[in-house]
Amino acid sequence: MNTIFWAKPDQTYEAHIEAAYKAWKETVIANKNLIQRLGKEFGFSEQRFLKSSLLTVVLHDIGKNIEPFQKMMNAKRKDKRFDIRTNYRHELISFSFTIRGGLDFKKHGESLFVSPLESLAVLGHHKKINVDLQSFSRESTSDKPIFCEEGIHQALSLAEKIFEREGFLFPKLSIPKDNPYDEVRRLICEDALSKIFEQENNPQAIRTTYLLLKAILHYADWHGSAGIDVNYSLKTHADDLFKEIEKRCMEKKLTFKGLRPFQEECAHTLGNIIAVAPTGSGKTEASLLWALNNLQNMGGGKLIYLLPTMVTANSIFTRLEDYFGKGNVGLTHSTASFMFQDEEDNHENIRNVLFDKSFIKPATVATVDQLLSSGFNNGKWALIEANAANSVIIIDEIHSYDPWTLGLIIESIKHFTKFGTRFMVMSATLPEYLINLFSKTLPNVIIIRDETLLKECRNRYQIFDKIIEEAIPEIEKSVNIGKKTLVVVNNVAKCQELYKILEHLNPMCYHSKFILKDRTEKEIEIDNKRLLIATQVVEVSLDIDFDVMFTECAPPDAIVQRAGRVNRRREKTDSCISIYRASDISKRIYDSDNNGILTRSFDIFKKSSEKLTENDLIKIVEDVYAGIEIERSPNFIDSSEQYSKTQKRLMGIFDNPNREDKNDVTRKIEYLQIPVIPSSFRDEALSLPPSQRRLYEVKMPYWYVIKHKEQNEDITFCEMKYDSVVGAQFVGDTEISSLII
Repeated sequence: MNTIFWAKPDQTYEAHIEAAYKAWKETVIANKNLIQRLGKEFGFSEQRFLKSSLLTVVLHDIGKNIEPFQKMMNAKRKDKRFDIRTNYRHELISFSFTIRGGLDFKKHGESLFVSPLESLAVLGHHKKINVDLQSFSRESTSDKPIFCEEGIHQALSLAEKIFEREGFLFPKLSIPKDNPYDEVRRLICEDALSKIFEQENNPQAIRTTYLLLKAILHYADWHGSAGIDVNYSLKTHADDLFKEIEKRCMEKKLTFKGLRPFQEECAHTLGNIIAVAPTGSGKTEASLLWALNNLQNMGGGKLIYLLPTMVTANSIFTRLEDYFGKGNVGLTHSTASFMFQDEEDNHENIRNVLFDKSFIKPATVATVDQLLSSGFNNGKWALIEANAANSVIIIDEIHSYDPWTLGLIIESIKHFTKFGTRFMVMSATLPEYLINLFSKTLPNVIIIRDETLLKECRNRYQIFDKIIEEAIPEIEKSVNIGKKTLVVVNNVAKCQELYKILEHLNPMCYHSKFILKDRTEKEIEIDNKRLLIATQVVEVSLDIDFDVMFTECAPPDAIVQRAGRVNRRREKTDSCISIYRASDISKRIYDSDNNGILTRSFDIFKKSSEKLTENDLIKIVEDVYAGIEIERSPNFIDSSEQYSKTQKRLMGIFDNPNREDKNDVTRKIEYLQIPVIPSSFRDEALSLPPSQRRLYEVKMPYWYVIKHKEQNEDITFCEMKYDSVVGAQFVGDTEISSLII
């Protein structure tokens, strides 16, 4: 009777490999078109890639057939303690077997490249790999572990049978004689790998093929471990979504008259799109219809919806989950896991968070940073890139990015369109210079404008040459006669100040300086308030509707976005936008280069008609930004070169240790802000598990934290005034408290 060897406490080695093989089959079928496209680009056949990929799957866990690992599994099965320090990382041993399999392929002329990409994918399928092999420091001083020879022979026999099922010849392999760590060290730490890569002379081919091998291995391993089927693409078709849109309108008590011409045009366009349409035009639904029809045309793939902020991502996630069903939509940003804080902390929910971070769900809603960071080899970058390379990607609010982030977006679009990814970039306010930039970047792009709504006037605009504090009587009058009133200012301190002045009207104060827990609760109630006093956080993708707005002057595209929260459904006849002079603090926020953008914005609005159509507003944006050449911006130029610099340093395939280059970032922040927990929440935070402490975090300026922090092991508390009504305020430093933004 054969001895049973375990891959996990509840899964035998044989069961795991069989389940991983099943998941591999499902994954490569879903990626068939992508594999063929890459093969054509880089010069290998589909069968050759599949053979290499299958090698990683059947050998990725063979290293678990050693005495220390099996002792650990048996201890866990009996619920006994085990000193994990006596274990030996199984990936090192699996690497040794896989690299020999790759050499056999090479001997028979069946390798993908000279580089041992299969064995590197196996080496890095759990831990980060980089040139110092930090993830395997324990093994650097360990002896070669004792192999369970029966387990190794069983594993090789199983691998051979699986290869036979696919019509492949499995290489003859035996137990390596060398210590596996030494083999890895000789390859990676002694420049052997860099010399091999130099021979290839095609870093793009190496990186892309490696990440696809690794991504498919992750799919197989994770789904095999969970015992679940691969849910790769949405099953929803455009006709199904049309019915869901109609249902949603009925639930919101809105009249549904069918798709608008703009939505119809987007829905039936195949390929890349630049969409310009005002707030309330149904851009989200138009983009989803475009996505579903393009996915069907592509033969399947992922839907990825990217937004500028966490708040907007949360809102769109909820809508997509309503359309496509729970479990089919992932959400990922720096605090996404807290959207599901009420769910049990079980294996399934932990796996869901992991899947979300990797773009594994059929549809994913994320901040744009999640995609851009993959170019720096951060996080689960191989999975993110592989999924994005087989997808349609919607980038909403494309106008809202600074030159650094915009440069990264442009480089990402260039990268992914090579592999067949299709993009839709959209905004209510898209200056001509941005349209020109994306027209040069997106192959065969089609520009679609909502011509009907662009000719309409939604709100009346009034300009007042005074500061917003002088509008207090008008704000009070607006609220008292029953109008839903929105007040928008350019910094947090001003928001808090106005709240205190208008407290008798029971307003809501809403800005970025609330702990996550309080901010989430506010977002639920925000549309029910008669008076909302807020900062720029209301500008993008919040589904809120007010009657009038009083706002400090800001750049014209920001004004248009703020105005999109007023008369959103275009059913009111007396909605009004009142614009007041920008404060000196506003200039520090929006005009640090002293280009006069706020002065030009105010002057042009002042000279304009009260009744402005959406086209008039776009013309104002054009006039204010006239002469700006984004491609000459130093930050744009630098960010356009940063990916290639980073990947050269990491040889394309190593994971980023995040300590070598301060430019490996998706946003350039002039005033660094870091997450801290207000000292008043010390007891609550210390009583929570680490994963839940972030509910009490708020971002504060670095200079302030340095002066007021209290460190408790890995938790940074910070002294400040804080309450759930007005949020965080500085203590002391009164002379600069107005700078908080």
